[in-house]
Amino acid sequence: MIMLSINANDLKRNGISGIERAMLNGADNTVMVDVRGKAKYIILSVEEFNQYREYQLEQAISEAELCIESGNFTTIKDVENYALVLEKEIENDV
Repeated sequence: MIMLSINANDLKRNGISGIERAMLNGADNTVMVDVRGKAKYIILSVEEFNQYREYQLEQAISEAELCIESGNFTTIKDVENYALVLEKEIENDV
Protein backbone atom coordinates (compact mmCIF):
# COMPACT_ATOMS: atom_id res chain seq x y z
CA MET A 1 0.00 0.00 0.00
CA ILE A 2 1.47 3.33 -1.05
CA MET A 3 1.00 6.32 1.24
CA LEU A 4 0.59 9.56 -0.62
CA SER A 5 2.70 12.50 0.42
CA ILE A 6 2.46 16.25 0.23
CA ASN A 7 5.45 18.52 0.62
CA ALA A 8 5.49 21.42 3.04
CA ASN A 9 5.29 24.04 0.28
CA ASP A 10 2.20 22.41 -1.24
CA LEU A 11 0.70 22.22 2.22
CA LYS A 12 1.40 25.92 2.74
CA ARG A 13 -0.17 26.81 -0.62
CA ASN A 14 -3.16 24.48 -0.58
CA GLY A 15 -3.84 23.97 3.13
CA ILE A 16 -6.58 21.58 4.12
CA SER A 17 -7.84 21.20 0.56
CA GLY A 18 -4.45 19.78 -0.45
CA ILE A 19 -4.58 17.29 2.41
CA GLU A 20 -8.14 16.29 1.56
CA ARG A 21 -7.22 15.85 -2.11
CA ALA A 22 -4.27 13.63 -1.17
CA MET A 23 -6.43 11.59 1.23
CA LEU A 24 -9.11 11.06 -1.40
CA ASN A 25 -6.50 9.91 -3.93
CA GLY A 26 -4.80 7.58 -1.47
CA ALA A 27 -5.79 4.08 -0.51
CA ASP A 28 -5.73 4.44 3.26
CA ASN A 29 -6.75 7.98 4.35
CA THR A 30 -3.26 8.88 5.50
CA VAL A 31 -0.91 11.49 4.09
CA MET A 32 2.79 11.90 4.73
CA VAL A 33 4.15 15.46 4.97
CA ASP A 34 7.64 15.87 3.52
CA VAL A 35 9.81 18.69 4.81
CA ARG A 36 12.95 19.40 2.80
CA GLY A 37 12.61 16.07 1.03
CA LYS A 38 12.27 13.96 4.18
CA ALA A 39 9.14 12.41 5.67
CA LYS A 40 8.43 14.32 8.86
CA TYR A 41 4.73 14.01 9.74
CA ILE A 42 1.80 11.70 9.13
CA ILE A 43 -1.73 13.04 8.88
CA LEU A 44 -4.46 10.55 9.75
CA SER A 45 -8.21 10.73 9.51
CA VAL A 46 -9.92 10.84 12.90
CA GLU A 47 -11.16 7.30 12.33
CA GLU A 48 -7.63 6.03 11.64
CA PHE A 49 -6.27 7.90 14.68
CA ASN A 50 -8.96 6.43 16.94
CA GLN A 51 -8.19 2.92 15.66
CA TYR A 52 -4.49 3.47 16.38
CA ARG A 53 -5.19 4.72 19.92
CA GLU A 54 -7.47 1.73 20.53
CA TYR A 55 -4.67 -0.57 19.36
CA GLN A 56 -2.23 1.14 21.76
CA LEU A 57 -4.67 0.74 24.65
CA GLU A 58 -5.19 -2.94 23.85
CA GLN A 59 -1.42 -3.44 23.82
CA ALA A 60 -1.04 -1.70 27.19
CA ILE A 61 -3.82 -3.82 28.69
CA SER A 62 -2.22 -7.01 27.36
CA GLU A 63 1.15 -6.01 28.79
CA ALA A 64 -0.41 -5.23 32.17
CA GLU A 65 -2.25 -8.57 32.19
CA LEU A 66 1.00 -10.41 31.45
CA CYS A 67 2.73 -8.57 34.30
CA ILE A 68 -0.06 -9.51 36.69
CA GLU A 69 -0.05 -13.16 35.57
CA SER A 70 3.72 -13.41 36.02
CA GLY A 71 3.69 -11.58 39.35
CA ASN A 72 5.84 -8.80 37.91
CA PHE A 73 4.24 -5.92 39.77
CA THR A 74 4.40 -4.11 43.07
CA THR A 75 1.73 -2.76 45.38
CA ILE A 76 1.79 0.86 46.50
CA LYS A 77 1.87 0.87 50.27
CA ASP A 78 2.98 4.44 50.91
CA VAL A 79 1.10 6.78 48.58
CA GLU A 80 2.65 9.85 50.22
CA ASN A 81 6.18 8.88 49.13
CA TYR A 82 5.32 7.11 45.89
CA ALA A 83 6.73 9.94 43.75
CA LEU A 84 10.14 9.36 45.34
CA VAL A 85 9.91 5.64 44.54
CA LEU A 86 9.09 6.44 40.90
CA GLU A 87 12.00 8.88 40.65
CA LYS A 88 14.38 6.19 41.94
CA GLU A 89 13.00 3.67 39.46
CA ILE A 90 13.49 6.14 36.62
CA GLU A 91 17.06 6.84 37.74
CA ASN A 92 17.77 3.10 37.85
CA ASP A 93 15.98 2.52 34.52
CA VAL A 94 13.59 -0.04 36.04
